[in-house]
Amino acid sequence: MTVNILMPAISPDMATGKLVCWHVEPGTAVKQGDVLAELETDKAAMDIEAPADGVLEQILVPGGTSDVPVETPIGIIGAGASAAPPATTEPPAAAGMSSDATSPLQEDVGGHDIQDRPLRRISPLARRLAREMSVETEGLRGTGPKGRILAADIREAAERQGREETQAPTAAAGEAAAPATVMHMAAASACLEPHGAMRRTIAARLVEAKQTVPHFYLEIRCDADALLDMRRTLNEALASSGSEAKVTVNDLVMKAYALAIAATPDTMVTWSEEGLVRHTSVDIGLAVALEGGLITPILRDAARLSPGALSSAAREAIERARAGKLSPQEYSGGLAGISNLGMFGVSAFSAIINPPQSMNLAVGTIESELALHNGQAVEVRRLRLTLSVDHRAIDGAVGARLLQRLKSFIEAPLLLAS
Repeated sequence: MTVNILMPAISPDMATGKLVCWHVEPGTAVKQGDVLAELETDKAAMDIEAPADGVLEQILVPGGTSDVPVETPIGIIGAGASAAPPATTEPPAAAGMSSDATSPLQEDVGGHDIQDRPLRRISPLARRLAREMSVETEGLRGTGPKGRILAADIREAAERQGREETQAPTAAAGEAAAPATVMHMAAASACLEPHGAMRRTIAARLVEAKQTVPHFYLEIRCDADALLDMRRTLNEALASSGSEAKVTVNDLVMKAYALAIAATPDTMVTWSEEGLVRHTSVDIGLAVALEGGLITPILRDAARLSPGALSSAAREAIERARAGKLSPQEYSGGLAGISNLGMFGVSAFSAIINPPQSMNLAVGTIESELALHNGQAVEVRRLRLTLSVDHRAIDGAVGARLLQRLKSFIEAPLLLAS
């Protein structure tokens, strides 16, 4: 009995993906759940596991093949009697797909034979970076759980390799240069790192956003003392109840942002060519940094959630985003975005709107300042917020009213519990 290995779908609306590489050869005995190959979409990379015990008899779609339709048979597991050599031509089931690898089965990262070698514990993103940056993972010690090699380990190895190359003697005059991705310019060296699918998608969307969305920016400063006091009180209550969860400043700002939008109906719109789309719930896209990019999971109906519930939803969304487990429905659409760089000490910045959303709130760090209070200089802690607005959908005065309400919620945070 044979079992087809199918191109899996990461999400219900995924149509195609890239079969990056195979990690086993035909004739290899495998067990259900063993990692056989790797696929990549514009948002995530994941392993393809064996659907059953047996022997990998045939590979139908070679590694490096792009635009493989989901549910396409890419390999066959059987009893091992009909093991065939790796596919070297495009299979009929994958007609129209393109391959950008010449010897997908004989090469692992670094271009070495993978036959008779045990699989190394390495994340899909790290495996992809190793190929793109020509980093050999054999003997590389990973910093992840149980020695798993992470993307940070690959980047560190690439930097170390680059330093070693710059210290090596230069080729003699007239000697032909070997093909390489390292380009020496003046006294410095530069390494060409090919774009991954996520980086290409981010670049395309941001160029589109800046070219087609007329941004305008509004900035406001808020006294943050009461907000910080409320955060401390909430976290003390959580700790006394035995919970390890903690409410962050960003959670409270996000709740205030959601309430301010709900209290300003004219901001609950997004632009379309046919007309303004009026929203009935405040769905906020939370910017989450990933290795090699970012993603914005949507927190649905944020204005109706309590600060604690919103904090839990944000924490879960961040964990799922960093684990590459978000479905497209979880990061698509939304009314407004929020991005926080305050934890890096950034005072203020202007964020790019993520279409189809109509706003993006940039949250800076909280800084201490001197202010006059009843004729005396006192120290206050202030938070700087910058709102990027799509002028096609929202006018300046409307955006200003939104910021006024946001400021009132932050400076009187007891209103956040309403």
